[in-house]
Amino acid sequence: MTMLGSTNGLSGRTAIVTGAAGGIGSAIARALAREGVTVVGLDAAHAVTEVLAKMGGVGLCGDLTHPAVSRSAVDEAIARTGRLDIVVNAAGIQRRTAAVDIADHDFQRLIDVNLSAAYRLIRQAVPALATTRGSVVNIASLSADRAVPGIVPYGATKSALVQLGKGLAAELGPQGIRVNAVAPGYIETPMTADVLGQDEFRSRALSRIPLQRFADGDDVADVVTFLVSDAARYVTGVVLPVDGGYSIT
Repeated sequence: MTMLGSTNGLSGRTAIVTGAAGGIGSAIARALAREGVTVVGLDAAHAVTEVLAKMGGVGLCGDLTHPAVSRSAVDEAIARTGRLDIVVNAAGIQRRTAAVDIADHDFQRLIDVNLSAAYRLIRQAVPALATTRGSVVNIASLSADRAVPGIVPYGATKSALVQLGKGLAAELGPQGIRVNAVAPGYIETPMTADVLGQDEFRSRALSRIPLQRFADGDDVADVVTFLVSDAARYVTGVVLPVDGGYSIT
């Protein structure tokens, strides 16, 4: 039986991780690098270059909504190692406002970053992933299947990302490509700092989490590492909550 750790089969593989400059994305990039994966990190923040250099990887700064950026990431991965095994779409943005008040350009930006950019990168990566029988993990959200006032458009993009992943899992499975999703609950990241910094909200949310703590990026990264490893070689099309049990309360 294949187990996580030194026998997980990840050493020598190559990954692209978006949103790799901070939050969940950087935690995923670090976790994969520790397992011997060469990581190409993408982010709109210039810090991605330094962050990835510390892991022995390469950081590319660019707007993921531009097709040339996803193409350059795939090209960079193949140029460095001759292969691409893993794609993790962790980049995401959020706009906190009533759904009827969001500006058209903000709504479109949510779609472009959270959904279209992920689809575009996967599409660019498919030929290389088919060669290695690789794996894709999309970072979704618990808001993908529940109504959360204040972030309704965000939840809609994550719901679409989940459905995209399921459809691709069915279509790409015959090529040996697995596509899964992780649905984080409340994670201590810059994206959630505004709400988790409010004592009343924090207390109310924590009361619904059976494990009685909020997660950090490493909690999500370890699950992603499992999903892209040989230990999950027969797992595709799933949406795995990483929420401390929030979704069952």
